[in-house]
Amino acid sequence: MRKISFLIAFLALLGLQVHGQRQVTGTVTHAEDGSSIPGVSVLVKGTQVGTITDINGKYSINVPPDGKVLQFSFVGMQTVEVTIGNQAVIDVQMQPTVTALEGVIVTALGISREKKSLGYAVQDVSGDEITQARQLNAINSLSGRVAGLQITTGSGNMAGSSRVLIRGVN
Repeated sequence: MRKISFLIAFLALLGLQVHGQRQVTGTVTHAEDGSSIPGVSVLVKGTQVGTITDINGKYSINVPPDGKVLQFSFVGMQTVEVTIGNQAVIDVQMQPTVTALEGVIVTALGISREKKSLGYAVQDVSGDEITQARQLNAINSLSGRVAGLQITTGSGNMAGSSRVLIRGVN
């Protein structure tokens, strides 16, 4: 009898933890082409409760009683917040984020910095300028486009090795 009463008390306490939670399901798709998006982070805002979408863009999450808003986030997409209300199924369409990387420079030590934060002059050569030169050796196409850059070919071969000097002897 003692074991049965202990088992009943245990099951009652176990049920208290789940009490009040409701399950919300849905699908996350791309707004432009309607394709499913796997790996989207679904989070109950203001809590640590969350999940991610499966390979078909579907998710299922147990929302605590104090959960009011679901937050959907994914790299390259705008974050979407949806009020839960009494809904059991919430389907979401995500818009891509359009941002341009502007002025990021990789220095000689491999450190990425913004162009405006550097204390020295920076020159850049676009890929179009290199292809317009129509050189067999890509290094030779930089000749005359960067200040202080001297390029000399070691042999008569057009695609041969080149010696590059940048503002001095190296």
